[in-house]
Amino acid sequence: MRKITNLKTYMTLTPSELADTCLSCPECGREHKIPIKIVQSGDNLIPLIPEIIQDILGKAPGQIGVIFDRHIEEKLDGLFFEPFRDLSLPFQRIPLGSCGQLLDASVDLGDETAERLPQNLDILLGVGSGVICDLTKWIATKSNLPFILIGTAASMNAYTSITGTMTEKNVKTTKWLKPASAVLLDSTLLASAPCDMTWSGIGDILARNVSNADWKLAQLLRDTYFCPVPFQMMGPFQEGFLSQIERLGQSDPNAMKALADAVLVSGYSMTILDGETSPSSGSEHVISHFFDFQHEIFDLAKNFHGTQVGIGTIIMSTAYDLLHEIDPSELDINEIQQRRPSQAEMQLEHSRIFGAYVNLFDRVVANKWISDANYRDYLQNIIQSWDRIWDELNPYLMPGNDVRRALEASGAVTKLEGVHRTNEDALQALLYGSHYRQRYTILDLFWELGLFPSYAQNILERSQVLN
Repeated sequence: MRKITNLKTYMTLTPSELADTCLSCPECGREHKIPIKIVQSGDNLIPLIPEIIQDILGKAPGQIGVIFDRHIEEKLDGLFFEPFRDLSLPFQRIPLGSCGQLLDASVDLGDETAERLPQNLDILLGVGSGVICDLTKWIATKSNLPFILIGTAASMNAYTSITGTMTEKNVKTTKWLKPASAVLLDSTLLASAPCDMTWSGIGDILARNVSNADWKLAQLLRDTYFCPVPFQMMGPFQEGFLSQIERLGQSDPNAMKALADAVLVSGYSMTILDGETSPSSGSEHVISHFFDFQHEIFDLAKNFHGTQVGIGTIIMSTAYDLLHEIDPSELDINEIQQRRPSQAEMQLEHSRIFGAYVNLFDRVVANKWISDANYRDYLQNIIQSWDRIWDELNPYLMPGNDVRRALEASGAVTKLEGVHRTNEDALQALLYGSHYRQRYTILDLFWELGLFPSYAQNILERSQVLN
């Protein structure tokens, strides 16, 4: 692993050059490691696979297991399997799921697949996008096999992360998993993906402009760890794909290379923190995960993760805009304390709406709860530090209108109807998302300042996501 001490040098590296490096961070004092040996983006990468496998294993493979989604098998036959067969490598297909159905990265499926893997495999290839990426990580971790991820869409940023989002008992949870040995994002493969998958990737990357502000907010109010390097390292790559945003909507391969680079570095931004997802996942992801939860318990529609995140990013960046306009002198601490619901009242509300899942919500609320004895001082500190807080947050934020315009320019979804959600569904996500996910975000602050539930509808209207 290459050691780097100069932050300026680190910020000039390409995604391929960042692979297998360790930065001694001058900002936070920690070591930021990227334990993925080989990372490539560009054209015609499939012919590189034999050399890459030889580099990883130190020998030619006896047998390769290729994991993919059966739903896109016909498409993969021409785009991947045909050129892959020409390499004369021994492999076995390991299809998951079924035609006509969206695959879910469930713990049960991952465990079942790991148990039935052929015994003679030397390495796994995960060929697909988000769900296959997460499942391959899970299966490789369970079976202790090295693996390569070959992306078929720039639809999310998890290829180079060391976590996976897995569904367990109908709840999405982040799992720390084995890192890939190599990641390949071939521009031709990515450009062949449906446009809505590319739009999903754009939404996932733009989340950075809310998540890092949430992360910084948690440091300011809850005294948690924060490092600016993940946000800084993504800056040039966000600018790169935004400069070609309209061409991305046309699946232009050169623009797709710019998005692929942003996807790779976005994944790194979590990996350098040993899998901590805060640089890429904040309140906008809380909204998306709550939409997933609504799918599981209310049977609402399932959507691409990044498409939901894009909507969440519009909503939550707008929430930041609105909160910034508040005059802190108008926040009456006595009134806020009087209106504050008790934990018992919240438990009744959770039980009424979410039934059997009430304990999940109650545990999260209890973990974040500030005692009545400390609440007044907590609020007083926020009000007195208001200007300083915003001075700290502003560098990490993008105005809601700018987020929406970027998504619109690519052709991506910017309305709730595009993710099959109503105004009421989105209100539920805004009001209860912070009771569902452990991460501290601006959603918690709206409750703490007594601005929820009254401000929620205003946020949705101003964000222009209503149908």
